[in-house]
Amino acid sequence: MKKKSFHSELRNNSDELSDKPFQTISSSLLLQTADIFRLSPHQAQIQALKANILPERYLRNTPSLSMNKQILLAESRVFLIGLGGLGGYILEILARTGVGEFILADGDHFEESNLNRQILGTTESIGQSKAFEAEKRIKSVNPFCNARIIPEFLDHSALPALIQSTDLVIDALGGIKFRPTLLDQASKADLPLITGFVAGTTGLASTVYPQGKSPSAFWQGDDLQGAENILGNMATIVSMIATIQASEAIRIITQGTPRLRDKVLVADSENLTFELLEL
Repeated sequence: MKKKSFHSELRNNSDELSDKPFQTISSSLLLQTADIFRLSPHQAQIQALKANILPERYLRNTPSLSMNKQILLAESRVFLIGLGGLGGYILEILARTGVGEFILADGDHFEESNLNRQILGTTESIGQSKAFEAEKRIKSVNPFCNARIIPEFLDHSALPALIQSTDLVIDALGGIKFRPTLLDQASKADLPLITGFVAGTTGLASTVYPQGKSPSAFWQGDDLQGAENILGNMATIVSMIATIQASEAIRIITQGTPRLRDKVLVADSENLTFELLEL
């Protein structure tokens, strides 16, 4: 009975659009209705979407994303490891687009040198946990998202249980050392992994499927002498590569064709060059 009443209340609070094949509802009304019927915002959003009622916050996703694709996003869970430059932008894009659940892992804290490129970093967050700042940001950007926060650097033993509970793994790590381990564990869990790397004004992105090809040949040096420490990291290329990673994630979650499988995209924000290389 409650489910029927909830749906009835959704209908009462939603609006018809003459040029759209669905109804819409404001975030505030959806949150209020969820609270009345003791549903989590995440559950309420999924029920609304399945009732062909689109939260207004996603209205500009259409027609690029159909209602079915919006449901797939809402029901998905993404494991994002690394919440610095790449990770912050990826989280921002995926939360705004409608990914429903995240596992967010990073043991680092913000430093002033992060502020040139890390969207989650502010003057007020210096010294604060990147993971907890990510949690605050996601609640502010999209209250219909669920997020499990892991404010620590993960080791090999922690990965299997985390990865197996997700649909997709995104590598937004800084440095090189842990990338092969993450790639190996994603492969063992039979999950695709979207990886990105930036240094100076150049970056790369690639999607690795189990038993597929990987851009591991590009991961040279160590965490202290890697290219990003020598060349720095510009916000232009960080945001660009993060956007490419997030776009690929949306394609995979919504059952589209991955564009970077067995390929690597190399971009340079200074010269505006883009190369798509076969691995």
